[in-house]
Amino acid sequence: MTDKAVVLSNEEHKDLKIDVRHCAKYGDNVNRTLAFSTEFGELHKEYPILFHKDPQTSAFQAHAILGFDRDENLFLGDDGWLGNYVPAILARGPFLIGFQNREIDGKMHQEPIIHIDMDNPRVGADDGQAVFLPFGGDTPYLERIMRTLQLIHQGAILDKILFASLESMDLLEPVSIQVTLSNIQQVNFPGYYTINAEKLAQLDGESLEKLNKQGVLSLAFFALSSLGNFHQLIALKNKKAAIA
Repeated sequence: MTDKAVVLSNEEHKDLKIDVRHCAKYGDNVNRTLAFSTEFGELHKEYPILFHKDPQTSAFQAHAILGFDRDENLFLGDDGWLGNYVPAILARGPFLIGFQNREIDGKMHQEPIIHIDMDNPRVGADDGQAVFLPFGGDTPYLERIMRTLQLIHQGAILDKILFASLESMDLLEPVSIQVTLSNIQQVNFPGYYTINAEKLAQLDGESLEKLNKQGVLSLAFFALSSLGNFHQLIALKNKKAAIA
């Protein structure tokens, strides 16, 4: 969380407006972005999903692939986002999840609460989207942001279950993806992992039932099916190169 992240308040921020456009100046020109398992159901329809292993912590995280070159987002056009679904980490704008202590039945608990990064360049736009209604209620925009933050919060929890399950069943494997574009340019995606489809298909009924009860079996199939979206990325890249 940034130094200028503060708790969102309908009193202190009652007149605040946010620029909700997606463009390069706000950092949306990225070729990959963090993805959460709670959004795999949407992501797999448009974006390839690969897994990255942190070399220091050995922890896995999912990435949605948006482009091939550095600072290239093939889903970012002159008029904003070209895809149907914006990954949650980009859709959240200047909002973050923070935690505050709350006493329940004599015990302290941490509960999530919305914060806003006041240093974010989207904040304070004169013609932006209002955060609160004139009399203090939440605008539809803020309600959408709340759902996005909840998806991120729940996704961070489900991610741990997903990767623990996949590792315990030895279903993750390094993947070397080489993409050839129309101009004969080759693009490599080193250092990534995916799910071993053959091993997944060979799991016994007990293992499949365990994955299903944990809520991660469908996520494994979403991640595998998403790899077909590299064809769409190639088409978008070739179209962009032809226009240029």
